Amino acid sequence: MRVLLAALGLLLASPHVCADEAPETRRRGYAFDSPRVLAEQRLFGIAHGVRLLAEACREVPGSAAAVDSAYSAWRAEQQVAIDLAAAGLARYHFGGAATAADWQAIAGALGLKDRLEPTAPSEDLAAACASLPEALAQPRYALAERMRLEELMAQVAAAIEVEAHGAWCGKRMPEAAREVHAARYENWREINLPVLKQAQEALAGAWPADAPAPTFDDWLAQRKRDMRIQGSIAQCLEYSETLKQPQAALRNVFNAPPAAEPRP
Repeated sequence: MRVLLAALGLLLASPHVCADEAPETRRRGYAFDSPRVLAEQRLFGIAHGVRLLAEACREVPGSAAAVDSAYSAWRAEQQVAIDLAAAGLARYHFGGAATAADWQAIAGALGLKDRLEPTAPSEDLAAACASLPEALAQPRYALAERMRLEELMAQVAAAIEVEAHGAWCGKRMPEAAREVHAARYENWREINLPVLKQAQEALAGAWPADAPAPTFDDWLAQRKRDMRIQGSIAQCLEYSETLKQPQAALRNVFNAPPAAEPRP
């Protein structure tokens, strides 16, 4: 199992721009400012890595048949989630006119490799192929569920940021502005607390094995420790205004961003 993860990690951690990357790409790289697109990119990266590994395993006689059967079944189960992610990435990377895009064009926009290394014959590849059928049955490769967990984590992370802004700005705003902000925060909290509680309960009950912390509580504490808020009084006042806007609602933090604009 670990050999498989190492093989996929090598594939996804070593950027490589495909030679046939679509020239109309309008956005490249990972969307760290958009939780939804970043989740779609991660999901697509998993699907891309599994696809390349399955293709490479066809050259490994001892595993070829089992891998082909397992991959075909897995791909059929995950196809809806993969198609939704690919459609979202097409819109993000190639613009509003794109409802779909070539698989390799998306991989090129993300800088993913177009083949797996090492190739056959290789002991590492043989071990990865041997573990692939079992691995694909694990929760980490259930892509729709991964997408849902990403949404829940984005909601909790957004709530932590709102709380941190309140603590930072509350010490710096003039008294009148601080009172206004406190009222806005309480209104925001009243509206969003049910969504936050639902997200926290769901994550605590279904914390993924490959998450960035051993438990949900560990991740929550780590996020709060790592949260760093800075800014002037003017920026605090501006942030306070955003709490009244629809995009501040936790139910909206996982919305898709606008499509890429056409290049001039």
